[in-house]
Amino acid sequence: MSLLLLSFMNKTYYYDKNRYSVRITGIGYFAIFLFAYGLYRIFTTSSIAYLAICVISAYIIFETFITCANPNKVTITDKMIVFEDPRHCDKYYWSEIKDFKVKELPNRKQVYIRINSNDFELLKGRYWVFCLYFNDGDELYNFFLDKEAEYNPDTLKTRNRLAAKAEKKK
Repeated sequence: MSLLLLSFMNKTYYYDKNRYSVRITGIGYFAIFLFAYGLYRIFTTSSIAYLAICVISAYIIFETFITCANPNKVTITDKMIVFEDPRHCDKYYWSEIKDFKVKELPNRKQVYIRINSNDFELLKGRYWVFCLYFNDGDELYNFFLDKEAEYNPDTLKTRNRLAAKAEKKK
């Protein structure tokens, strides 16, 4: 679906519920277990080697349960984009977005999105979207790449992407 058509409709993309339970929520709960185990081992053995387990686990817990870094629902309208997970909802109006950067992993149809990265907010602005596991994942993946090109038209990445599209049409 072209970006032009998508801009005149509301569209909601959903992460597959079973995969989300395992890949995101399940890993979050496992990180809680590892964090508790790491703390227990630090206090019982006085070894700070377990501190690495605690730090990594705390980061995973933070991204899973405190921020909306792994949304299970993405809603795109002509006025805004909304990232939601079971506990949070982050809304961005297109008119308020100054910066939209995407790092893509094309073989996995996964993107890392940073919105307004110059205006640092601890709980907002960074999202991992596994487009492969969303309904209409290819459409969502291409939307994010097109939106990045719209906000950053002068980057080498955008020029190369546009050149590749033009080459495909020939």
